[in-house]
Amino acid sequence: SAEKREMERLMSYEYEKVRKAAECHRQVRRYVQSYMRPGLTMTDIVQRLEKKTHELVQASGLDCGWGFPTGCSLNWVAAHWTPNYGDKTVLTKDDVCKLDF
Repeated sequence: SAEKREMERLMSYEYEKVRKAAECHRQVRRYVQSYMRPGLTMTDIVQRLEKKTHELVQASGLDCGWGFPTGCSLNWVAAHWTPNYGDKTVLTKDDVCKLDF
């Protein structure tokens, strides 16, 4: 029906935005994997990740904002921790790091 075709047309626009966002996320994940290593401060890791995210979102033409600050939890902290500016926490070899961006 015409109604169903119109709904599919409208949804294809939404699906395209989701695909672009997913591609940005994939590229940021790959970027973080390329530089993340023991010895970096958690603040540096998060700032580089957020800069790259912002760069790719703009380049993709996505009209959106930040959903939440980057979560960057270490070891026993399950989630929802983000280093503040000036935080000197350093990633070490034995740390388990969880990033939510």
